[in-house]
Amino acid sequence: MTLELIPNGDLIFKGPFTAVSTTTLKLSNSGNERLAYKIKTTAPKRYCVKPNSGFLDANATANIQVMLQPQPAGQSDDRSKHKFMVQWVAVPNSYSDDVENFWKQDLKSLNVQDSKLKCVFAEDQSAAVVPNDSTDHRGSETNTTRTDASDDLNKSRPRQQDIERLKSENDLLKEKLKQAEGGLRQRTTGGNSAVDRSKSSQHQNAIKINNILTQKKTNTHNLLHTHTQRKINVRLLSSFSGVCYMTRTTFLRKTMCAMSTFYL
Repeated sequence: MTLELIPNGDLIFKGPFTAVSTTTLKLSNSGNERLAYKIKTTAPKRYCVKPNSGFLDANATANIQVMLQPQPAGQSDDRSKHKFMVQWVAVPNSYSDDVENFWKQDLKSLNVQDSKLKCVFAEDQSAAVVPNDSTDHRGSETNTTRTDASDDLNKSRPRQQDIERLKSENDLLKEKLKQAEGGLRQRTTGGNSAVDRSKSSQHQNAIKINNILTQKKTNTHNLLHTHTQRKINVRLLSSFSGVCYMTRTTFLRKTMCAMSTFYL
C-alpha cells in the first residue's frame, strides 16, 4: 500500500496573493489495492481543496487543486503556520458505501498512514523556490525528486494567466449582456407606444360609432313621433267630417219638415 505525493515536501504558491493562488497536488497509487485518501489543513478558512477526499484505484492518479484565498483585511499574516496532511488507507473489498461515510467509521483496525506538507509562498513569480523534500511519514515513505516539484510549479504558472483571461472574457460577456438588455428595453418601449396609439385610435373610433348610433336612434324616435301625430290628425279629421255630415243631415230634415207644415 503506497501513495505517492507530487510534490512530496512543499506546496508552492506563487504571488501576487491579492487574488486566488492555485497549485496542484498529484496523488499516485502505485500499489495493487484500492485506497481512500483525505486531505486536511491547519487553515481550513484560507484554502479550498477540490477534491479533499476520494477513492483511488490501483495504479491510478488524481490531481488535487489547492486554492489559497486572499488575506482578509485587518488580519495578521499567519501563512508561516500553514500546513497540510494527506491521510490514506487501504479500502476493504467488502466496502461499497461512499468516501464520506468511510472516513466517519472507526478505522483503528486499519493501517492509516499520513504525510505532511509545508506551504511555501513565492512573492515574486520570477523568484526561484526550492521545495523542501523532508516529510514526516508514519508508514511507508514516498520519494520524489525536486525536479518533479519544479516541473509541477512550471505547469501551474500559466493558470494565473488563464484566470485573468477568463475574467476578461467574463467582463466582456457582461458588457454584451447589458447592451442586449438596453436594446430590449428600447424595443419594449417602442412597442408600448405603438400599442398605446392603437388603443387611442380604437377608442376614438368607438366614440364615433356610438355617436352615429345615438343619432340614428334619435332620428328613429322623431319619425315614430311624426307618424303617431299624423295618425292622430287623421282620426280627428275623420271625426270632424262625421260630425259635419250628421249636422247637415239633421238640418235638411228639419227644413223639409218646416216647409211641409207651411204648405199645409
